[in-house]
Amino acid sequence: MALKYVGALWLKDGKKGKFMSGKIELLGVEQDILIFKNDKGGNEKRPDYQIAIQEDEEEQEKPEPKKFEDDVPF
Repeated sequence: MALKYVGALWLKDGKKGKFMSGKIELLGVEQDILIFKNDKGGNEKRPDYQIAIQEDEEEQEKPEPKKFEDDVPF
């Protein structure tokens, strides 16, 4: 089986400890990601690491579209 590399990560020091930061490309879309060690261990069912997608500020501030519910047929 051949490997296809889709991104790279860098180990960084943060206020709450070390984490990984980088970019991946999936389905032609490049995405910023962060990976944090799960500090709530002690259970086999909990993951060792958690992955978060870093959203653009524009995406975070977008208001939801308004829904109009009236009886106008057009």
